[in-house]
Amino acid sequence: MDSKRLKQVTSQLKKSFDNWDFIKAINASKDETQTRDNLIHPFLNILNYQKIDDYTHEFYADMADKKNRRVDIAITLGKKDPIMLVECKSCTSKLTDNHFRQLNEYCLYTPSAKIGIVTNGIIYNFYTINAKLKQGLNTKPFFSFDLLNYETSDLEVLALFNHQNIEIKRILEEAEEIYFLDEFDNAFFETLGNPSDDLAKIIYRNMGGLRSNDRVLNQIKELVNSNSINTALDKVIKKEISTSNTGVITTDEEIKAYNVIKTILAMSSKIKSPQLERISYRDLRTMFIITVDNNQNKQICSIVFKENSKVIEINKVTYKLEDVSISSITKLKKELTEMALIYLV
Repeated sequence: MDSKRLKQVTSQLKKSFDNWDFIKAINASKDETQTRDNLIHPFLNILNYQKIDDYTHEFYADMADKKNRRVDIAITLGKKDPIMLVECKSCTSKLTDNHFRQLNEYCLYTPSAKIGIVTNGIIYNFYTINAKLKQGLNTKPFFSFDLLNYETSDLEVLALFNHQNIEIKRILEEAEEIYFLDEFDNAFFETLGNPSDDLAKIIYRNMGGLRSNDRVLNQIKELVNSNSINTALDKVIKKEISTSNTGVITTDEEIKAYNVIKTILAMSSKIKSPQLERISYRDLRTMFIITVDNNQNKQICSIVFKENSKVIEINKVTYKLEDVSISSITKLKKELTEMALIYLV
């Protein structure tokens, strides 16, 4: 879906949700059946899915030792086998890990299903198949849509599921990028939280050591802790401050946002490695900006993080962030990439 079409679909979705009195539907739904009829079906209708033609109820997903197990909704989009499976719960229920595990079992025994959705009619958690580990769905949703709390960026992601323009391959690629970034954060934590011999050897070489032994490596691994990491972080921040020559203190959140944004741009096939090296940041007294060629006039975005407010501005459009996380910032991948390409050509 090109940018123009995406904006059109997003606008249509916004209008449909604005015109839908889902609060009335929520109040009228006391159990799973009512939730499905009053909330989930209208939600699918907004995405232009038609019952019978595009989705069916009570799809059989037999497991090895459990027969006649039925999925609440199977979305086929007119094909023979389901592409998405939906596990429905009452809007009075809070979504739990048990609900995810139930959906995951269904997906494991339905090879055609690439996407799983758990919903209580208000919150819709979208998961994709973990192709690498072949163990069903990824354990975290790559996208969550909340009827009671959504923004334009959420509608843009939801627009990818619009029946008239849906591209399963693109959705899986989008999800894979989000999971990749999330895995990086987790892997980085594991690397520092449980240092290996390989990490200890690298540190020892940087200390000037030539030949290591078990005793030395164990000593180094014991030194990799929160205190030493904080000390190193302080030095990195001071180095960045001296490089920028602004005298402004760069916060951990700003650095995290910069790293996430640069990683997002690095994963774009449209941006090459030499171009990526031209991207940097400036920490000003009033805002934190990410630039091309260290030129304030070539601004990809500006960020203002306060205690009770986190916003990012791209091309004079302001977006609120729930938090400084991969999932929140990745929602703006299209806008960030388009802005970066303007100055990188």
